Amino acid sequence: MTFLKKFIFLISVLLSAQSFAQFLPDNATLNVQSVQRWMTSNRDFVSVVQVLEPMYKSEEDMKKFEALPASEQDVRIAAFLQKNDLSGVVNPIVARHGWKSVGEYMRLSTRLGNAIAAYFFTQEMSKLTEDQKKALRAKTDTAVLNAPAEDIAFVKSHEVLLKSYIQAYAQGR
Repeated sequence: MTFLKKFIFLISVLLSAQSFAQFLPDNATLNVQSVQRWMTSNRDFVSVVQVLEPMYKSEEDMKKFEALPASEQDVRIAAFLQKNDLSGVVNPIVARHGWKSVGEYMRLSTRLGNAIAAYFFTQEMSKLTEDQKKALRAKTDTAVLNAPAEDIAFVKSHEVLLKSYIQAYAQGR
């Protein structure tokens, strides 16, 4: 009988953990919940992103950093913050908005930014001649050119939400 009780207890713990896990925010993909989380925390993270700018000495350094796995990015960011005695300032901002790390916020920001740029790039391309398209492609960042189609589709289907946020942000609201 005690085995059965332990088994039932273990199953209930596993099921409750699974049900809790499904409510954690998915900040790895573009979805309404992740973008709204980004919108509500964006102003607080401006100062955090500024603090991290010295991590990269060049555009090439930044691209190398972005090519690292997410876990390695998080380790490097945490080390930089700790080295500069900034963890105490940054960690409360991360916790207040429910992000797992500064890197998670930054990765979603980059993904959203690339998707928005790719969406506008796609719209612009439809209006150009073949020669103009070729010239525009040559000038466009590869991250924008390689933005996932599902991210561009997300931006297209949520254009009103994104535009209203950008307008409000620009006006200081």
